[in-house]
Amino acid sequence: MDVVSGSRRIPFTENEVRTAMEAVKVRRGKGADLSIGHPMFSEGGAGVIEAAQDGMLFFFSPHQLKTAFLFLKLDAGRGLFGGQKAVFASYVASDLDADEWDVGVVFKMWGIAVTSIGNVYRGNGFK
Repeated sequence: MDVVSGSRRIPFTENEVRTAMEAVKVRRGKGADLSIGHPMFSEGGAGVIEAAQDGMLFFFSPHQLKTAFLFLKLDAGRGLFGGQKAVFASYVASDLDADEWDVGVVFKMWGIAVTSIGNVYRGNGFK
């Protein structure tokens, strides 16, 4: 994957993965076909966890949007008191079978990043 080469990724935390799973559950509750993972890069629970430990989380909509989403957790340096800072870069692929990603927004907060997928559904006429 070209988009991840050279990036300074850091692992997603357990809470961040849980937040991602909860966001999928909320979307599905509204009738969306969103799934966590990706058919080519991160399939099944073990694939999702492995990717998350490598700083990547994939989501995909196989029927409604026919789109994949990738979030990278990137090293944003250290805070004033030495704590790890992070930003979340987003990428979108309109072909689930290709490794071609368009650059999206960079988010400072994971909660806002993961819920942004709902905006894409709404923008395409879904709840």
